[in-house]
Amino acid sequence: MPTKDYKTDLLQRLGNSQYAATYLKAALDETLSDGNTEAFLLALKNVVEAKGSTQTIANESNISRQHLYRILSGEGNPTLDTLTSVLQAVGLTIDFKPVSIED
Repeated sequence: MPTKDYKTDLLQRLGNSQYAATYLKAALDETLSDGNTEAFLLALKNVVEAKGSTQTIANESNISRQHLYRILSGEGNPTLDTLTSVLQAVGLTIDFKPVSIED
């Protein structure tokens, strides 16, 4: 029985915008829980890779390719403007909802 390469399979699944949104949401929830941004930046890097070339995403985000690489490194710290630009370039946006339902 042939085995699938995890990264190849993940990138294929991340080509689906709904899957990518759920994947990033899970990574962001983890970051908000433990304060470690590395998981979110890795997830964002995977989504960028799945959606197109880094150069194309950088161009659509109006940032340099080098800046995008720096942002997506485990130690990156994108501004809100940069994050929203990258998300828009991959066809996603930020969505807010209440943590709990108020009575």
